[in-house]
Amino acid sequence: MRKLLTVILCVSAFSIIFAQKVQVKDTIKVAALQKFSVPSSGALVFANLLTFNCNADLLDKDMKTLRKIQFSESKPKKEDFAKAASGGRGATVWIIFSDFIDIPGTYYVKVNYDTRGELGGLTGSVYYLVIVSNPTLASAIDLRKQYFPGEKESFSFATVEYQDLNLYSYKISETGGQVLLQGKGPIVKIDSILKNPANVGKKIQVHGLYQGKEFSCTNPLNGKLEHSTWEFNVERPSLNEFSSWETKENDEWVVTVYTSASKQFLFVYIGSTPSGFAITTPELSGLRVTSDPENFLSGASQRKSSSFKAVDLQVNQDFLDQMKPGDDQKVKITISFKTQFGEQFKKEYFAVVVK
Repeated sequence: MRKLLTVILCVSAFSIIFAQKVQVKDTIKVAALQKFSVPSSGALVFANLLTFNCNADLLDKDMKTLRKIQFSESKPKKEDFAKAASGGRGATVWIIFSDFIDIPGTYYVKVNYDTRGELGGLTGSVYYLVIVSNPTLASAIDLRKQYFPGEKESFSFATVEYQDLNLYSYKISETGGQVLLQGKGPIVKIDSILKNPANVGKKIQVHGLYQGKEFSCTNPLNGKLEHSTWEFNVERPSLNEFSSWETKENDEWVVTVYTSASKQFLFVYIGSTPSGFAITTPELSGLRVTSDPENFLSGASQRKSSSFKAVDLQVNQDFLDQMKPGDDQKVKITISFKTQFGEQFKKEYFAVVVK
């Protein structure tokens, strides 16, 4: 039997004739940025070859060349072909092309071959239709529009189609500003962003990447298309205070300095969340506590008490010694400080102190 140059294409058994008058050997459906192979299964097989040249082009829907296909794998390798074909009997070559496409749409892959066997050469092209769609998120992302310091939050932007977890990455940045955090994989934790007081008042962006690129994806709940960028604000919570003193002058508001509660002012940050409250202990800098009469206080100090920051009054004993049992004295306390969130606080408190 005569040896013939044969080309065995591992593709579907049918061909579709398109208006462009090319035979499409197979249709490949893939997501944007998802790696695909041509052919989608098996390989292109060329037998009894003495010389071999094969490459592939990516075409748009109008059959215009966009670029060369980036990757190919052959057996034997190109550099080993001459040795494999020596002896005059030729060699059998297996080849697979692979690539990924950024933008959804309709494309073609044109495989070009130029070969010579024992009885002659064969030159031609084979076409594959590639339909590129957007990937679908494995689960919808429920990231709130605002968070408070100290909260913990994480989410995954993994998609159904992107199976290689090593190709996922992300970066977290100020909107239009510097990158605050980068990481590998599809799971994003924003705890460290929320923990940093410097981020309060900022709008933060999370950029989800696959193959180092942002992508569009379909929300599995509503079918809407969204981009792999999500935003949230880090809000300053409300500074709350607790004491046994009034914030307005009141001649009937009486305290005694012989209980610790009457000499204590408590401060705490509280933010309301869908699941409860976010609590943060204030950090006080530049604390200043004064009194009127001036000699009512000998000093003041601060300490952490559970989630609160306590400011403790140190009452001047000489002032108390000058009072007789049953005596009273109108007193005004002024407290001022700056918190870790840049908030300037100053307030006056009033009470009638009795001995």
